[in-house]
Amino acid sequence: MSESPRMSKSWSCVLAGIVLMLMLMLMQVSSSSADTPPADKGPGALNHDPAVGRPPVDDGYASEVPREEIINQNQSTLAADTGEQSIPVAEEIEFVTDNSFRKAFEENLKTVAKVDYYGTRYVDCEQYPLEVHTARPNQVSLLMKRGNSSKFEGSKSNGGIKVRGTPQGLSVEQQRAPLATFHFDTPIIELERNPHAYKPLGMEKLPGMLTWKLQVDRAGGYSQVVYVDSRYGDVVKLSIISAQGAHILDVAPHDYRAVDGIRVPFAIDYRSQEGTVLANDRFDRIEVKRTRS
Repeated sequence: MSESPRMSKSWSCVLAGIVLMLMLMLMQVSSSSADTPPADKGPGALNHDPAVGRPPVDDGYASEVPREEIINQNQSTLAADTGEQSIPVAEEIEFVTDNSFRKAFEENLKTVAKVDYYGTRYVDCEQYPLEVHTARPNQVSLLMKRGNSSKFEGSKSNGGIKVRGTPQGLSVEQQRAPLATFHFDTPIIELERNPHAYKPLGMEKLPGMLTWKLQVDRAGGYSQVVYVDSRYGDVVKLSIISAQGAHILDVAPHDYRAVDGIRVPFAIDYRSQEGTVLANDRFDRIEVKRTRS
């Protein structure tokens, strides 16, 4: 039985209507997708995680940190500072103490009784002979000659902090602070003894390196923010804070070398909070003396 011409024309109209409706629906979906911003913001875009509640961190910066050091697999609290450049990190203390490069150096340091430094302090175009003597448990003395008869002396011992004269490049308060906060052992050794000795503050990028950022309270009301090179385990920066919360001095040891089985800095820079270099210490001879067996 064949369809009449009238019925064929009706079916053609119905099919045409269906096709038109489908085309309109596709155009609406396409338009909606075009209005939706892409999820990927591209390299260098700032991504903010509301769950973390922290300022956005640049993707290019964060990508330099090993992924396994950022991911909090154990659901423990992420260590972080309030600074915009700090990166939250889980299990930070374990990463600091598990640095395999440092193992032999730390074990050797435990057998050392004294380390003596001989060199020069540079202030602008002036230079002054310098000696720094350190010993266990946390003793330090500094002698700086300013002329034939003039000198500066500073020391920390069981009798407290003593200073005599005027230091070069630093104020008396600034020179006193490194003496008062001096510790013979490294943060790694201190953390092995007491895992709660330092407060973890995450990671931060310094020129040429990524660092672990730690905070510790010291005698006399001082506190230190300590930056530890994440690769070599060297302390590369100390920010010293007063009991009132004022920034006193940034101390930046560098040019680390191995001497008699331990790592020691052959250079120390002193900077203001604004980054102005106040003085530089350079050592040409370092002597290590071990404990008697």
